[in-house]
Amino acid sequence: MSLELNESQTRALLINPQLVAANWKLDDRSLVRFEIPVDGYDAEPWNGVTDYCLYDYAGNVLAVNEAKRCCRSPRNADEQLRHYVTEIAKRQSYAPFGFMSNGREIWFWEVGQANPRQIAGFFSPEDLQRLLFLRQHQHPLESVSINTAIVDRPYQHESIRRVCETFAAKRRRALLVMATGTGKTRVTMALIDVFLRAHQAQTILFLADRDALVDQALTDGFKAHLPNEPRDRIYTWNVDKTKRLFVATEQTLSLCYEKFSPGFFDLIVFDEAHRSIFKRFAEVIEYFDARMIGLTATPANFIDRDTFRVFGCDTKIPTFLYEYPLAVKEKFLVDFSLYQAQTGFQRKGVKGADLTEEDRNTLIEQGIDPDALDCKRRLKSAAGGARKVLHLPGKEDCFFRVSSSC
Repeated sequence: MSLELNESQTRALLINPQLVAANWKLDDRSLVRFEIPVDGYDAEPWNGVTDYCLYDYAGNVLAVNEAKRCCRSPRNADEQLRHYVTEIAKRQSYAPFGFMSNGREIWFWEVGQANPRQIAGFFSPEDLQRLLFLRQHQHPLESVSINTAIVDRPYQHESIRRVCETFAAKRRRALLVMATGTGKTRVTMALIDVFLRAHQAQTILFLADRDALVDQALTDGFKAHLPNEPRDRIYTWNVDKTKRLFVATEQTLSLCYEKFSPGFFDLIVFDEAHRSIFKRFAEVIEYFDARMIGLTATPANFIDRDTFRVFGCDTKIPTFLYEYPLAVKEKFLVDFSLYQAQTGFQRKGVKGADLTEEDRNTLIEQGIDPDALDCKRRLKSAAGGARKVLHLPGKEDCFFRVSSSC
């Protein structure tokens, strides 16, 4: 049915409700206006008129939205949108953001980006104001010093620089593979510190699949290393959007993610990114437009291809790799050795005379004569006599022989 809608119907029935859901008040002409002429652009069929102009509180055009009917791709408005943004930028202090939509798809573009990207929904006025502030005040990530009070090991600094280089290259996702014990939490805090001081992020979310990891990030991470930043844990029943740093379990966020707009977070960090919950979490990942960083201690050759794909590593090479053998070689971890121990039962065996009355009765119920029992070790096979399995509460199963000479 939606494919039969003309552009006017598409706007009224599909696009307008989506803008309202993003907190745009369509009846407030100081914030939203329709079909605003753009000077100097008279070519047919566009006539130099924007479909939607979204304004900031100072009266500047914050964003332009070009609408297409459902049966046309929003990307057909690429050239048109770029021209409108360029012309509007000549008459105010900044270039507005750009949206293209047909009621089924929404694409987002801004000056400095080569291509638009598809998003799950319109950004709210607050989202765009924050993105504008970041655009106007940001510094290159690689120009910001790393806080050595948080991380002081060479490989930790290298991991942060690799992520910074990835985002500087206009990529939006990165994957860090680091062995357990090499300081992923500290690296995460130092990375977030760099993003905050570079004015490339203001709202940041840390996600994990277990309560213990989330609590660790909130206390040992944010509270310890970024104590001056407002922080909070997200619960389904409590979402405080006034904070800047957030933690949540993936299970919780999957139940309440639509309480946030797609543009609410600037950066999302996924701890233990390889876990299978990603198969059920894909919808949430694709909902948010934030830049994303995945963390995992699982060796690279054990990570499934989906995890590499989700974090933009299509060649199955992570953004940064620091595995256990190298950490041991560089003396940041101590190698382990296996220690084998035997229980008293394994060392001494079981003799019928040593059993409690309860155990003797248990054996009798199994058809075994306790007085004929002499079980000294687990046997893979019985070299004569009847081979049976002993089942006693609190003792491992044991193969034994009942010899006719006993």
